[in-house]
Amino acid sequence: MPYLANRETTMHNPFTIGSMIQNPAEFVGRTAELQFLLTRLRSLQSCSVVGERRIGKSSLLYHLHQTGAARLNEELGEPSYRFVYVELADAAAQTVVDFLRTVLDAVQCPTDAIRDDNKSSRNLTAFDQAIKARAEAGERLVLCLDEFEALFENPAEFNNAFFNHLRTMVNHRRLALVTTSQQPLENLETLSGKKSSPFSNLFAAIKLGDLTEEECTQFLALHHEQVNFTEAELKFIISWLDPHPLKLQILCDLVLQNRLRQWRDDVLKDEFEKICRQFLGSKYEVKNLRKVKSYISMESIGKVLANLKAARDLFTGK
Repeated sequence: MPYLANRETTMHNPFTIGSMIQNPAEFVGRTAELQFLLTRLRSLQSCSVVGERRIGKSSLLYHLHQTGAARLNEELGEPSYRFVYVELADAAAQTVVDFLRTVLDAVQCPTDAIRDDNKSSRNLTAFDQAIKARAEAGERLVLCLDEFEALFENPAEFNNAFFNHLRTMVNHRRLALVTTSQQPLENLETLSGKKSSPFSNLFAAIKLGDLTEEECTQFLALHHEQVNFTEAELKFIISWLDPHPLKLQILCDLVLQNRLRQWRDDVLKDEFEKICRQFLGSKYEVKNLRKVKSYISMESIGKVLANLKAARDLFTGK
């Protein structure tokens, strides 16, 4: 694959490898999934996003946290919705006390009623009262809880009483939850030995999978505008393109880095396979990719890019 040796060597690299996308301008696709979530959150219905590791659950949840309130508040014509993101694997959410304080602090509620020396029921009641007061004042709180299985993996701390209390709050629409997990919530309840009222039956579940062919094209068009892929680079990307979001990020990142390395196509492919194995497992092989290259072309990427520019020009009045 020929590259231009004098191409710019220092540039913004928009490709996200191994971590969630935090820049909303670099988030592409998941239109149907976002619509699913927003439709249900209009009536404070809780939702569960389920998908394999590295499929983009955290990126989707964080993007919902970043943009959901603006979208729903615009429909209402008033600032009612508030979205709070909590990464449950983080140290700030390892105990019930820390979890409750983290949420209350995020919504600017006093946290002094949540104390380590309180009984758990007292802390949960104080939390419920604070959230209920906000709900009665017209606030619609959505908790975006990433890696929800972390709570089930710590049953000594997050016990039946915790889930029952949270279930009551969800059931009375004092708040809504959007969770992410690799397994469905009902499976997590079974595996954890939870014996109280089912928690999972309050959630509308959505399965997160690969990007659609249209979303892959949008991804390439958006980033082509940012990094200006050569025709040879785009042809290589299309030849090994797979709709899995992480694989697509890895592939484009490698091609961008290869402007300095100047590897041959076969070496670049081997490196792609190596990195995919690192993130997706030792049995990963490029030959097993489910390609969508027959649906994506230089022409289709160009059309999407032209539409993006036309929409931008219409918005700016240029």
